[in-house]
Amino acid sequence: MLNSGPSTNLVDYLVELDRLNDAHKYFKQIHAEDELKRSVVLYNIAIQKLIEESDRLIVHYSTPINPDELIEVCKSTTYEPVSAEDVQVSDLSMFRIIFDWFKEHGYQQGLLDRYATKRGSMICESIKLLAGHLGQKSVRRVSINMFTVNPRLSTPRRSFNSDMIREHVKAQLTRLGRRIARSPVFSGQDTPSPPSRRNSLLAVPKTNEEADFDRLFSSMRFANDREANRYKYLLDAMVILLLRETDLLFYVFSNEYKSLVLNKLIEVPLTFLYTEAQQLCTAIEESENKIYDGKFAFYALVSIIRWFHNSKPLLVKFYKENDMKLPQQQFTYTLLPIFEDSLIKYLRLTLDEIQNDSSPLSPGGQVHPLTIHVLDYMEDYLSYEDTVIKAYHNRSDTTTQSCVHLADLYRVLCTNIFEKKHDDTIIRAIFLINNTNYILKRIEKSSLSSVVGKIHSNLKMNTENHIGKSIKIYMKCCSPIVNAIQQMFHYDDQHHLTNHQLRDCDRDQLKRNFLIVNSAIDAFQQQHQEYIIDDVQLRDQLKSEIKKTILDIFTEYHSKFASKHFTHNPEKYVRYTPAILEHLIEQLFEN
Repeated sequence: MLNSGPSTNLVDYLVELDRLNDAHKYFKQIHAEDELKRSVVLYNIAIQKLIEESDRLIVHYSTPINPDELIEVCKSTTYEPVSAEDVQVSDLSMFRIIFDWFKEHGYQQGLLDRYATKRGSMICESIKLLAGHLGQKSVRRVSINMFTVNPRLSTPRRSFNSDMIREHVKAQLTRLGRRIARSPVFSGQDTPSPPSRRNSLLAVPKTNEEADFDRLFSSMRFANDREANRYKYLLDAMVILLLRETDLLFYVFSNEYKSLVLNKLIEVPLTFLYTEAQQLCTAIEESENKIYDGKFAFYALVSIIRWFHNSKPLLVKFYKENDMKLPQQQFTYTLLPIFEDSLIKYLRLTLDEIQNDSSPLSPGGQVHPLTIHVLDYMEDYLSYEDTVIKAYHNRSDTTTQSCVHLADLYRVLCTNIFEKKHDDTIIRAIFLINNTNYILKRIEKSSLSSVVGKIHSNLKMNTENHIGKSIKIYMKCCSPIVNAIQQMFHYDDQHHLTNHQLRDCDRDQLKRNFLIVNSAIDAFQQQHQEYIIDDVQLRDQLKSEIKKTILDIFTEYHSKFASKHFTHNPEKYVRYTPAILEHLIEQLFEN
């Protein structure tokens, strides 16, 4: 019977095993060496068969959970504790009997380790299957409201107690006698406490909308956050499977062993999640264009970190109730630092990317995409600043680091914009006007002003000075027109042209000068077809400056010289009037 194993009749098998143990002790006492050797071999075989049977019982209810089923559980707004109907009563009771036998003989540690390893492997395999499934499909994750601990968590549920197991195997236990009767499964001593006192996390919680941490992002951003979405699904699954595991531990082991098993059990799935976290963070850190489309990686990191922050009440309670005191036993302290370190590194890499951006000036000198994306990023950063501050704080950095980062973003952006070169000084001036004006207005119209202003106290004045200098450079585009007009005034001052009689040289001078002015205005108009001024107020300001610079002097020029009879073909030479020039100026930057 001992060679065949305990699968057919566990109780008789244990009785025979005890008899063999007694015989072994007797042979040892009388120094019967041959019989002692045979009994040792047979006893070891019987123990191995018993271990194999315990493995079979564990494996029988340790099948990995189907990904679709696990997703549905993750999407549920409530957690349904494991009940008597959900578990294999016969398998659990048989395993408990085997464990009690091993415990009585001092071999329980090996069985505890085997149970924890196999159950941990089942959880890990379930999470791996879910990860593969999510990698193939785009599954929308909804927040799980059970991540909120509230006073109503102590709602009692139906108890599956030791009496149910006892009734199931009562007929088989009579011959095990006094030894089995001392087991906590069948005695009134060390009976597991009712579920309402055992684990208050397993009750159906009250819905709490504040725990909806998926609402951190707009739907568009989150839709692009597939990898973060996938990892948060794995975290959800990990928590749910651990909660289910504590239910099963309630049925399988006495209280003194539950924390030992759970601490061992968590190692395998935690190792997988740790590896996945490292790979995800590495991919995020190595992503290109961090300040452009790649900035969704920043949102991904924040999203996962906030999962840990929002789940903290439940996880702390879970650790406490299951006596998980060491940091390495708490996956919050194992996984969270990976993402926080990656977040801090990502911020530094983003600064480097902005600083090293070598893209050319934008067409027409308009606002550069880098400027727009950096300002977008800075404003979004404020929304997640609390998460960043906690990450700095956990690294023993001061909270001012967050403020410094925003100031660094502003400084590096401005430096990059001002260092961009172009052969055409006018188009570069337009570029600087557009970008510095955009930066100033975006900062002034948001809460960035007070934050960045803590570091750059003269931000507004300095930016306006830069805009003023760039406008002066831009206004040089009016110089050809002004210079041509001034040449004619200078000629008139020397030769005193009259309205009645002009010399041939005077007529030639007027013809040449009007042609030069016409060409300068043509070039001015053609040149401005390439220029773009994004801001309406800035556009009006520049038009006003142009009018003061060329329209006033041109009006005087036209009034004084256009009426002189220097040609029989005035349409050729006097092509522009003050009204036409004013209309031309009004149409600038309107393309």
